[in-house]
Amino acid sequence: MLQNQQGQGQSTAVLPGCPSIQVVHHMLAEALDNQTRSVEVAWKSDDQTKLFTLSVKSDPIGRDPTWQLYQSTGGSPQCLWQYPSCDTLIVLNRVMSSCGQAMSPVQLTAVGAAAVQASNAASQAADPKRQDDFYYEPSSTQAQRKTIPLPAMSPAQTAMSKRNTVLNGELSFIQISALLQSIFLAKMTGRLQLDSGEGAAEIFFEDGKPTHATTPTSQGDESIFELIAWGDGKFFFQPQVLTKKRTVSDGLDSLIIHGVQLLDKLTLLKNSGFKSDSVLRKANETLSEVDLNTMLSLGETDFINEQRQIYHAIDNNTPFNQMLAKLRIERSKWIPALSHLFRCKLVTVGGDTGSRKRILEPKSIDSAAVQAVMMTLRRADTGMFNYPAFLYFLEQEYFRGHRAGTPLSVIIFELRVKTGIKEVIREPLPAAALNEAVLRIMHEKRHNDMLAHYESFDYALLCPDTKGEGAVVFAKRLVKALTKEPLSVSVNEKNLSLSFGIACVPEDFLELGLILSAAETARSHSVETEQPVVIYRQLE
Repeated sequence: MLQNQQGQGQSTAVLPGCPSIQVVHHMLAEALDNQTRSVEVAWKSDDQTKLFTLSVKSDPIGRDPTWQLYQSTGGSPQCLWQYPSCDTLIVLNRVMSSCGQAMSPVQLTAVGAAAVQASNAASQAADPKRQDDFYYEPSSTQAQRKTIPLPAMSPAQTAMSKRNTVLNGELSFIQISALLQSIFLAKMTGRLQLDSGEGAAEIFFEDGKPTHATTPTSQGDESIFELIAWGDGKFFFQPQVLTKKRTVSDGLDSLIIHGVQLLDKLTLLKNSGFKSDSVLRKANETLSEVDLNTMLSLGETDFINEQRQIYHAIDNNTPFNQMLAKLRIERSKWIPALSHLFRCKLVTVGGDTGSRKRILEPKSIDSAAVQAVMMTLRRADTGMFNYPAFLYFLEQEYFRGHRAGTPLSVIIFELRVKTGIKEVIREPLPAAALNEAVLRIMHEKRHNDMLAHYESFDYALLCPDTKGEGAVVFAKRLVKALTKEPLSVSVNEKNLSLSFGIACVPEDFLELGLILSAAETARSHSVETEQPVVIYRQLE
């Protein structure tokens, strides 16, 4: 289960029952807002013998967040499943299926954030001792940093020798902090060389502890602070290469934490429009010295002198990097000093002529309202879009593809289970098998592909920007995913009947109605011939 950074577990408040769609959606929103933390909820089974815990963690590189469901009966928690998805209804369906419970209208009600807060307030009023049991966020003493993109490297800069190395790679695949910690934990001795668009650098280690470090602009502790911000380039570790120089005075853990904190402050500065060559301007030219001292004393008191130096050096004309070269203030001091000046609105970013840049504030998107709209277009029992919603999106994608000149494929398919003597009867899948099939299809499809019910008992996939050949490959991949393991205890590869019919605009027809007829005809041919995937043009 989730633990904080010190490794000490934190108890999770137990919900009075299974989570509702509001809870699952709120968990997703919190995880997407803060990608450095996991969010979890817990509840007990109806017979009070099992404890279930659902957690979600965002992916730092943009993939779908990962959900995990744990079950505990008094011993160590057991992970029932792990599933990446942004679809809260699919996640809730899977949770209910794993817990052996049916969906209820209360669990499926889609409301906004105000109703969620009202629900929390009512719970706390009923039990004053119960605090914030809606979701759990483990505390984090160190936020995950964001890498800063660097310029492309020249051939001369990347001409570092790879010989006699035991560890080498690309910084784009591993954070500097993780690399340094790996060397520390392995107690390695040698020299770590780094080559990026920022220049060349090196750190010497003895039994995993850094002893000397240099970068193009600094050495010692300051060099490691600077290296934390490097996000691209190459690194090579040469074992048993030593030096007598001793410029690193602090421990590695402390250096990394301090470096990440500096990087966070620098990122905030850049988000405010600051660049190393920016021209700064004073927000209030008539500010008195007394008022200046008062405002400076409210924040980074350890860097008041540096704040005052930077503030008085601003002339609305000199780029910051040139001004910093004259002041000779270390990175570990000018970043927090300048960050406080921005935070107090004493300093702003000006253009080349000293004019103030316009900084845009991101508009807040009510994700709960978006989710509420989507819920009205979907079937609660399966999580798929209903048939009218499919027709609406099909028409929109048809017009969009017509204007852009891009293809659009439609896949109409049947999922049946064969029963009776000689298995000649084909019946709809049981609910449990259908839910499992939906999960597998959702895992295989692209984010912009749409899965929906088609008429009464069939299903459809809308695939924008997809030619017929691509749709055939996709359908065959779905067949493989649906048959690799049994969908349920009673539905397996032997009695599962799959029939996929495919048609494409503009390869098969240009009219929207004919595309649906062509896909239905291909599906019917698939049923008759027991050929799992049929594209309409094969019938001509």
